[in-house]
Amino acid sequence: MAFWLARERRAQESTFIQRFDPRFWTVNFPRPAMASVVTTGPDSLRVDIELHHEGELVGLIWESADTLDHPLLAYQTDRDYSRTTLRFRWQSDGVIALDQPNGPTLTIEGRDAAGQPRTWYIRLWNYAQGTPTDAQITLPFSALESGYGLPGEPIHPGDIDRMFISLVAPGFSGGSAAPLPTRFGGSVTLSEIVADGARAMLELGDVLVPPHG
Repeated sequence: MAFWLARERRAQESTFIQRFDPRFWTVNFPRPAMASVVTTGPDSLRVDIELHHEGELVGLIWESADTLDHPLLAYQTDRDYSRTTLRFRWQSDGVIALDQPNGPTLTIEGRDAAGQPRTWYIRLWNYAQGTPTDAQITLPFSALESGYGLPGEPIHPGDIDRMFISLVAPGFSGGSAAPLPTRFGGSVTLSEIVADGARAMLELGDVLVPPHG
């Protein structure tokens, strides 16, 4: 059978997904920490983490470019988050709460309006309504401001490579290799995930490969 080493879609079948579809989030962490992310529904996901040292951090990641899926199945690359809003319900167990120092922070990596590489840090508690462990969070990218308090520095939403939410244990100390008093286990659930606004949908490859050897 003839074959083609595809690098991109060329008029193959496609469909659309909501941006921030829970199936496409990933996690990253340093060893010996462990973490997993599991899709629990069409608009929800759960992250379970295990940490051993004070400086360990788990990131729950959304990438603007889908580098993990086959080119004919990957979602569209779109680094422009202008006029897009992400909403979700946050429920956490064990990890540092939203209102605490070193609490969950959205790190955005991209470029500023002049094209210079930049990283912004958005404290999720600044955009939350509810309790420190159970809250509705609304992130309007064109109005986000970085920093511990508001007002802060406006981010540039038009050129974002990736973003991640940091999850750490109580007693976190950045860069420390000191062991935690006991092995830490915690979890976070994001549910009711909704993308809204001008760029809320992404094209997704939708092809089938026939049976072959």
